[in-house]
Amino acid sequence: MIIGMGIDIVNIERIERMMDRWGDIFLNRVFTENEIEGCRQRARPSECFAIRFAAKEAFLKAIGWGLRNGIQWKDIEIGSDSMGKPIFSFYRKAKEFLETHQILRTFLTLSHDRPYAVAHVILEGEKR
Repeated sequence: MIIGMGIDIVNIERIERMMDRWGDIFLNRVFTENEIEGCRQRARPSECFAIRFAAKEAFLKAIGWGLRNGIQWKDIEIGSDSMGKPIFSFYRKAKEFLETHQILRTFLTLSHDRPYAVAHVILEGEKR
């Protein structure tokens, strides 16, 4: 059963401006060490960061909380499986939310075409 859905679109240039203005302060506030390391290795790091930002926002919309009730940006991490499919890893309050609300699976789709990055999230769980 679908428990929640969220979508977000981010202007890549907005993320570039935030990176230029705030640098590591912005990156370390929003992204995990794994995300920062992975994106910095890409040919276009700002696109990588923008799409992860969109994924985090889409997840927060899917749960209906936003950044409330203790969830932090770094509680949500976006990586890839062995085939390159985007996947979530959750920590602290985000992980607690999934367990409490019996969310069993998360689905994530990412796409970008400059100047935009978009993410769509579906949360699946047991009928309540």
